[in-house]
This record gives sequence, structure tokens and C-alpha cells, in this order.
Amino acid sequence: MTHYIAALVDELNQLGVREVVISPGSRSAPLAILFCEHDFEVYISIDERSAGFFALGIAKEKERPVVLVCSSGSAVTHYWPAVVEAKHSKVPLIILTADRPPELRQVGAPQTIDQIKIYHDYVVYFEELALPEEREAMYRYVRTVMRKAYVSAMSGEYGVAHINVPLREPLVPDLSQVDFSAGRLKYPFEWMGDVSRLTIDDSIFQDKNGILICGGDAYANYHREVLELAERLKAPVLADPISNFRNYDHEQIIDSYDAFLKNDDLKKELKPDYIIHFGQTPVSKRLQQFLAMHRDVLYFQVGKTFQYRAPSLAINRYIVADPKAFAHSIGVRNTNAQYLRRWQYYQKEMRGRLNLAREEAGLFEGRLVQEIQDMLPEGGRLCVANSMAIRDVDYFLEARRQTLKILCNRGANGIDGTISTALGISTSEHPTVLLTGDLAFFHDLNGLLIGKKHHLNLVIVVFNNDGGAIFKYLPHSENKYFELLFMTPHGMDFSGLKALYDVTYFEPDNYESFEQDFRKALTLAGVKVLNVHIDAEVSKRLHDLYTSFKDKKDRKDKKEA
Repeated sequence: MTHYIAALVDELNQLGVREVVISPGSRSAPLAILFCEHDFEVYISIDERSAGFFALGIAKEKERPVVLVCSSGSAVTHYWPAVVEAKHSKVPLIILTADRPPELRQVGAPQTIDQIKIYHDYVVYFEELALPEEREAMYRYVRTVMRKAYVSAMSGEYGVAHINVPLREPLVPDLSQVDFSAGRLKYPFEWMGDVSRLTIDDSIFQDKNGILICGGDAYANYHREVLELAERLKAPVLADPISNFRNYDHEQIIDSYDAFLKNDDLKKELKPDYIIHFGQTPVSKRLQQFLAMHRDVLYFQVGKTFQYRAPSLAINRYIVADPKAFAHSIGVRNTNAQYLRRWQYYQKEMRGRLNLAREEAGLFEGRLVQEIQDMLPEGGRLCVANSMAIRDVDYFLEARRQTLKILCNRGANGIDGTISTALGISTSEHPTVLLTGDLAFFHDLNGLLIGKKHHLNLVIVVFNNDGGAIFKYLPHSENKYFELLFMTPHGMDFSGLKALYDVTYFEPDNYESFEQDFRKALTLAGVKVLNVHIDAEVSKRLHDLYTSFKDKKDRKDKKEA
């Protein structure tokens, strides 16, 4: 517990907090003791109500967050008046409320009430910490939560952040063992929140190796500016499929990184000096692993509002700004393209291998994605379900000059509401296609009624592998209950939808009939379903084949050896 709470305390100090107001109590002892041990101005107030207003006064005067610390139970409620005032006066406070661990809640333990979101909408940010664990990953985690609390309190018009801190006994930290540096990043976290005065010291990018990550953003209007920035920096652009950067035929766009970053040697070789991240968290799991491997580099996240989007917990620079303004603010022009050329080499090799799927004779999702991309009309919308469908698009959708818009519900990443979302998008009257797996399709079948009732036009392509085949790629596949709990074969016959929802139904069994049915479906009114049966075992084998990186140089060296 000692190092975990020490990391929490230290991060607040690193962020610029200097004043702490403590109302003493037993459960909050680890927090109180370690704040006293660190470099803070500590004030003691026995009454939490008075403490809240005292902290509010300091924060008003010094225009920076003040931390409040109290014990569990009714002590938490006495901050309420100050929280209300801070909300309406726009004053930054960070409240740390100690709490009993989960096993002591709802069982009659003393000084225990429900503290979860106790201040409701009067705070701008709430999070309950995980119980303390003494390992490096948890030190990084607790520091990240403090960063989110601090920036939330300071963003916009200021406000209150509330962090609930469950703690188990023993409650007295070992001061002889305390290490306040546990979990620190190589570069201390900084954020820039005044978008009206965006000035970046762009010398940090001069002659450095960097990457630009473009995650999903349905409203992105900064494609040209980011590509121009990439040209100046000589940096590769890792284009998530729903970033819609794959609408550009640009030599610096990398679209096959999820495949070649499966190779751990390449993850190490391609280590950058800096990362600039726009948009949402990317779909690619391998990219997340790559970012987690290189937490010691400068990592900028850029967005119009503060929203932490990095499961790697590696962000150390957050810029609250319009991506266009940020891109324009970086004037550095680098001349060395050696690092970029390495990414381009692996992109060329990997994309070439992925495109070999076009030669596949049996029905395979990879080739089907490529054929859908070929046949979608200009200005069309491709809505993609979560789970395996979006990963197939990430692998096999190639960057090229086109005007498609790729959309996917990657906020919570669920499979619910997929058909209904696509039908909503189809009201724009752009040609709209939904690509989905069979379980996501089944999950929202009742959404088809909206299409029938309002005469909407939508083409639905179902990759039907009779269950949750994505779990074949996960350790779950080795479990003896795999078929029952994860693969969940259903054996449903979707042809009954013709009578139930008045859809036009196709069941192509080869590429020729798929192309014919797809092109016909684009010309017909109403909802059209193309149910494509996929062999899950064959699909797994082909995915492994086409998404495995094979370096021609390595093969040549081995042959000569």
C-alpha cells in the first residue's frame, strides 16, 4: 500500500498541487501521513465542512486545485456545501475520500456509507480507485487517475474532481520504505488548455523520429493539415480505419501496422522518439502493445476537449486544441527520412501479403472486405460492427484515393444497436452498407423494423461463422467450455427475415454470386441482407496466414545461410 499511495501523492505534487487540507481520521491515515511526508503545505481542519470552504478560499486566491482529504462515512457528506459553492463559483478542488474496501460495504461496518458518485453532477469528474497493489503497472495507473482528476478540475471553467479511495488495513504506511518516484514517467505529465494561445516549442521534433497516430473521429476535418504536418516531420501516419485517413493515396500513410506489429522484433526496432495522437483509441491491439512497450517516449494527445484515450497509460503531454491549429503550430521541417522509410518498407511488404487474399478461392472475410471496398460507390458509407468485423476492416481495407466514410461504434465497443445505428446513418441518403458478424446482427434484429416502417435503404453484409469466432483468437479457445460459453453456435436460418421484416435476402456461396448480389442490392430499395457463410476454422487459418509478417530480406538471408 505504501508505494501505491506514495505514487498518488507524488503525482499531485508533480502536477503542481501545493496545498492539502486534511480532516483527520483512521481510514484516511495512509493519505494523510504521506501528504505530510511529501513537499506540501498541509493544513488541518477537524470539521470537514469548514475544511471544504477553507480549501475553496485557497483555490480561489491561487487559481490552482487544492486537495481535500477525509475519512469514510458521514465525514464525506460534510464537504457538500463547499462542493455546491465550488461548482457554481467555478473553483478547482480535488477531493480524496477514503473508503472501506468492497468486502466491508453493505455489511454493517462502521463509518461506511455509499460514497460512489455521492456528489452527483456537482463534480466534473469522478472515479473510484482500485485497491492498492504494489506493482509497477498499478503505480502508473494511480498516477494516470490523478492526472485525469487534475486536468478535469482545471479544464474549461474549473470544477471539482472526486476520487474515492478504498483502503484495507493495515492503514499506517512504512515511512522507512517509502519511494515517491514509483511509477513516474520519464517525462512528467504536462497539459496545455488555453487553445487561444497555442504555442508549442516545436524544436523537440527537430531531427527526431516520430509517428502520428490517427484514431477514429467521425467529425474529423483535419486530414489535409495532419498529412502536411507528417510531410514536414518525415513521420509515418498510422491510419485507423475509422479515422478516414485511408481515403488518401499518400506515401506516408501506414494501413497494415496491426499485422506487422505482431512481430515483437519490429515493435522494438521501430521505437520512436515521440508520438502524436489524434482521435479515439485505435482499434489495433498490437498498436496498443507497441505504445505500452515504449512508455518512455514523448507522447502527445491532441483533442478539442480533455478525454484520456490511451490504455497504455503512456500519455505525458495533453494538448487541448483543435487538431488543425496544433498541426499549423508545428513549423519544423526535418530532412532525415530514414526512420520513415523503415515504416514504409514494412508497410509495402505487409500490404502486399494482405492483398494476396484476393487470390483466395474459398469465401474468406479478407477478400470479401477488399471486394466491398472495390464496389462501394463514391460517397458511400461503410458501417462496421465491432468484434471481428472491424478487425477485418483494419487488416484488409487499403488506403487509396476514394471518398468513403467508415463508421463504427468504438465508444464502448459493444455489438448492440449495430443495425439501428446503420439505419440512422442511411437517412443521409448516401449509399450505406453495414458489415457485421452474425452475433452482432442477431443482437439487433428488432432494429430492422425501423427500416421497414420508414422505407430506409441499407445493404447488410453478414459474415456468418455461426457464433463468436473472434474467441478462437484468444486464450478462451483452450477452455473445455469454449463451445458452450464463447463460440455459442446458434444455427439460425436468417432467411425467415424475408417474411418477418420484408427484407430482400441473398445467400451467396462464391465470389461471383457475392459480387452480383452486392451490386444488385445497391440498386434496390429497402433493406437487403447478404448472408455469407464462413467456415470459422478455415477463416482462423487464413487470418494467421495473411496477417503474419514475412520479411523478404530475412528469408533471403536465411536461404543464403
